[in-house]
Amino acid sequence: MNRDGNAQNLRLVSGKGKTSGDSGTPFDALEFVQSLSSSLELGTVLARLHEHLHSQIQHSGWFFILQESDETWSGGDEDRHRIEYGMSFNGEAMGSLILMRGRRFSDAEQEKIEALLGLAAPALANALRFQRLSTSLETDELTGLGNRRAFEKQGAQWLADCRRQDRPMSVLAIDLDHFKQINDEYGHTVGDELLRLVAQTLINTTRESDLCVRMGGEEFLAILPGADLSSAMECAERIRLAIAALRTRATAGDTSGLESDGLVKVTASVGVATIGRTSTLQAAYQTADEALYAAKSAGRNRVLAGNG
Repeated sequence: MNRDGNAQNLRLVSGKGKTSGDSGTPFDALEFVQSLSSSLELGTVLARLHEHLHSQIQHSGWFFILQESDETWSGGDEDRHRIEYGMSFNGEAMGSLILMRGRRFSDAEQEKIEALLGLAAPALANALRFQRLSTSLETDELTGLGNRRAFEKQGAQWLADCRRQDRPMSVLAIDLDHFKQINDEYGHTVGDELLRLVAQTLINTTRESDLCVRMGGEEFLAILPGADLSSAMECAERIRLAIAALRTRATAGDTSGLESDGLVKVTASVGVATIGRTSTLQAAYQTADEALYAAKSAGRNRVLAGNG
């Protein structure tokens, strides 16, 4: 891709081999590049790209589909005529941009789009790298769930959203019972497999809109936007029962505590807290954590609600 900053000489990012001609429309390429490059947030970069494209071709809506995960960003309104560009930078695929409007895109307009996408490609590539880095920093390596950083960042955003919409929000604190004993008797390979199974169980027993994180060791959290105390207690009980049904096979160590079929099992205690109108995310976590330890003191493998 030619990167000399001349929109008339830039080649289509998708590699269709078509070069742009004179657009006939005044266009400040430097302002365009600076606008996109001033942010590393992918959503912001895409929104600004949409604004500039709209000023040139008056499209009605857009989608951007990330190559590596099919995650989608969108804006505007859907319409009947669509044009799609597969975007790449320095040989690395980034994703597909789909533009929509009520009438067809002319050849001249397509050349204009291709020139703009050529200019936008470096900023999009930088935003994608930043997103991958942020995602890795907020992901637990063993289980693939979010981590403490994700809880603090995403949880705060979701709490703010719930308060704006006057919706409840609840937190579940989940801790596996006697997990150290499992590691000691059967080895960390078995323990790690149980942790991965628990993580998948949390995903399966919660909604897509919920956030499940591993706080460390055998402690997990689930943030439930829109869930009042009754709904949160029901979810916690589903999780408790599903974890109690988990089994994995021991590979080594003491087998005296195994079931007759040679499988290792685990249970969990769960504390529940609903966030009040003035309480913080951390305060709700502390309330749920206190309820969790009350559940353990009461005999483990049970669900209790906190007072807060």
